[in-house]
Amino acid sequence: MKNILFTLLISTVVVGCSTAHIAPKENTTSIIPVVYQYDLKADEGQEVNGLSHDLDDYINQNIESLIKLDIELVSSSETGEVLLKTAYGLLLSLGADSGKIIVSKLEESNGRSGYDLVEYKATRYNNVPRVLGLVHPRAYSSLAKCIHDNWGELKCVTENENSIIKPEFHQSEKRLVVMNYEEPFVKISRSHTSSFAKRFRVHTDIANCFNSIYSHSIAWAAVGVKEAKAQQKSKEWFNRLDTYQRKTKRNETQGIPIGSAASSIVSELILGKVDEFLISKNYEFHRYIDDYTCYCVTSEDAQNFIQDLASSLAIFKLTLNLKKTSIIELPAAFEDEWVLDLKSALPSRLGNAGENEPKISADEALTFLNKAIGINKSTPDGSVLKYATSLIINYLDENANISLLEALLNLAWHYPVLLPLFDKLLEKAEINAGVFEQQLNVIIQENADKFRSDGMSWPLHTMLINNVIPKKETAEKVIASGDCVAITLLLEMHDFNAMIVEFANTIIASDDNYEKDSYWLLLYQLYLKDLLIDEPYTDKVFSCLKKHKVNFIPRNTKTKAEINCDKIQSEMTSNALKTVFSEMTILAVNKNPDEDSAVF
Repeated sequence: MKNILFTLLISTVVVGCSTAHIAPKENTTSIIPVVYQYDLKADEGQEVNGLSHDLDDYINQNIESLIKLDIELVSSSETGEVLLKTAYGLLLSLGADSGKIIVSKLEESNGRSGYDLVEYKATRYNNVPRVLGLVHPRAYSSLAKCIHDNWGELKCVTENENSIIKPEFHQSEKRLVVMNYEEPFVKISRSHTSSFAKRFRVHTDIANCFNSIYSHSIAWAAVGVKEAKAQQKSKEWFNRLDTYQRKTKRNETQGIPIGSAASSIVSELILGKVDEFLISKNYEFHRYIDDYTCYCVTSEDAQNFIQDLASSLAIFKLTLNLKKTSIIELPAAFEDEWVLDLKSALPSRLGNAGENEPKISADEALTFLNKAIGINKSTPDGSVLKYATSLIINYLDENANISLLEALLNLAWHYPVLLPLFDKLLEKAEINAGVFEQQLNVIIQENADKFRSDGMSWPLHTMLINNVIPKKETAEKVIASGDCVAITLLLEMHDFNAMIVEFANTIIASDDNYEKDSYWLLLYQLYLKDLLIDEPYTDKVFSCLKKHKVNFIPRNTKTKAEINCDKIQSEMTSNALKTVFSEMTILAVNKNPDEDSAVF
């Protein structure tokens, strides 16, 4: 039966600061977000009176807590809207502040309130996965269009001097927006300059930043909390940006996808407002995405920075990561001790940087790697092995390339984060991956059992570009894992099409659109290859993509879409986003769409 969904979302941020002294390397600042959600669902035909009674009971029983909180009332139907008006009136009569209550209706597109995304589980150095999101093209195109149309209001995200890693445009990248990472030497130089005549260095970051971003805080950052709440029902650009951002993730208000350029722009908009407050307090600080470093004259200044940052973040319902907050007395090393240990273990001749200097031999490379393994065992930072390999990968002689390949593959079974480096070494050594076919199959199977997207996808990519076919047992495990990206890469090998189509048909047969969304990449690639008879969606999204010959896993050819991207890329400058977007034709809004194209 058709469901009527009513959601009462209650959220608050409780700020609590310990009275204990904050000494160097200690942290007692605490900001704790608390979110409560009350869902009321009813079958079609259920009387409104009964629903209203349930709602009244809930509000009356919890009024003492409710009047202290920010409240969002959200409905997805006319019946739900009636209930919300009733709830709003009751809350006001019982003493709630109208300025702290938001009433909204879920906006739907083609009968849908939002789209799910493809999850890509990227293992970090401790092998704990970080879930990245591949946003559905329908949702992402609307969001990108909204950003383009309102770039005049958003371009400030590229101008924040205190944000070191921010959206910029690069001739070398085939994307319109990339994050500008700086060279390590530049970072060290900046640290020396900023720390001059300072006695303390503060380091902290935001706890679970992207997953904690509250979508309505986009409007708060854009025009201020008071103004945003006053215009919460308007069609102003900041509300539309909030709406389209939510649609990329099931219409949820909590969290934004990790990995997309649009998410970076949104996070920079919000954190830019936090930075403005800190700048007004005359703090000397830099922010690396969600990572803050501040230099202070006194210990009191350092403590005040933590408190002021915590208070500013709390406005946007964000919190500090207590485990990564510290105050360090200067002078102190700008690099971790393990980094210095690794650099000291490098052959001294590399410092000469001369072209005629001898390359690193196999013996030297393995000795250095053993040193890194030892450091990795004794340090809590698991990035040691990847950093160590990155230091020497461009200085290896021919024999060292081969020796390091074997060693790195053994380590990659334990640490999948090393697999991209293995791919790079294969290319440098000019060795076909078929030599390591058995090991690659074992690595894929191991990571399929542990549901690690990157642990399957990177070896499959290596096999794909080297024309190596995995074993049937390996393919079965990949499909059984249900990992969309890995299965899509397997599809490109053609040997397992029947198994993959059978799996895809079970997804298509589902009445749950969100489940289809979570496999949109696989479903589209199947549709592109004419392996699906019908488009899984009714809004012609896939038809539009196919018409423009969009291929998310191209093989040795350039599509019209890629050629157009190259054209755009050549015209890009750091100050010309409006121009770039205005010349985009792929996935743009069709002003005069024909019947075969989708309107985004």
